[in-house]
Amino acid sequence: MEPSPRWKKIILGSVVLPVVVGLIACRRAVDVPNLPVQATAQPEETAESETGPAAGRSTPEPDEQPRPAEEPAVEPELPPPLVDDPESLERLDVSDPIWFDRHERQVVMVGVVCQRCAPLELFACVKGSKEHESVVVVDAKPYVMHAGLVAAGAVPGSPVRFVPEFVPASGTEIEITLIWQDENGRRRRARAQDWVRDVADLYWTFEGVVANEFDDELNPADQPAAWKDMQYPWVFAGSQFVQDDRTGERYYQADAEGDLICVSNFPGAVLDVPIRSTDSNAALLFEAFTERIPPLGTPVTLILTPKLEKRADE
Repeated sequence: MEPSPRWKKIILGSVVLPVVVGLIACRRAVDVPNLPVQATAQPEETAESETGPAAGRSTPEPDEQPRPAEEPAVEPELPPPLVDDPESLERLDVSDPIWFDRHERQVVMVGVVCQRCAPLELFACVKGSKEHESVVVVDAKPYVMHAGLVAAGAVPGSPVRFVPEFVPASGTEIEITLIWQDENGRRRRARAQDWVRDVADLYWTFEGVVANEFDDELNPADQPAAWKDMQYPWVFAGSQFVQDDRTGERYYQADAEGDLICVSNFPGAVLDVPIRSTDSNAALLFEAFTERIPPLGTPVTLILTPKLEKRADE
């Protein structure tokens, strides 16, 4: 059945005409010229007319200056180790900042302060591994540090074991000395333990200290002088070799995980503490001793000295 003339007008006015008007408006808005297809091809980049730049290129504003190309960030070069006679040191790696002092039987490394206020699982880690929970980052390979300690006379023991029962890490005790320059260029020295705060029994350390009168209980922030640094030594656990289940290849675990000098127990640690020290975030025993650590980015020389029994001829 054919629609009546009245319905034809209604359909034309309410449906067809708005669509046509909309299409015309869109065509005018984008201003699409009705040109042959070949006329829309992009102009050649090398062609320029006598009167201006090639078609399709924007003309720079008179005051607009060309932007220089961004150069990749370059990390500052580390200074030489802060020892009395750096020329006497022997490099243990062609490029890494790690040396051997044959006369003093020491391993010397240069790192950078990467955390000043954080709970800690490590004191020093390998670059690109665990900087968020370490005080110092060192760009050196753990197996090279291991070899240097052996050359210095240290004997690797065993990394921590958790089954069938807990057995702490063992090995030659290693003394770690830190040397850096302060803002006045003065050379400073400290034990690595001085930069690690023991928070295991924080409130117990305040026994006998008067609390803030406005607090119902003792606030650790009231008496920072009562905080104590880490009292435990580091031992040369020596990490371990493990096998990749997929490839069957054996690798030195510290190289893969970055565990150089730890304050939480890790089976891959080169140096570990000889006590039970969890890596659970809710129960970490240590944190950075903020007040004693220089600013972030400060280069630090680490001197690792094995505690050896003196020989009869010495």
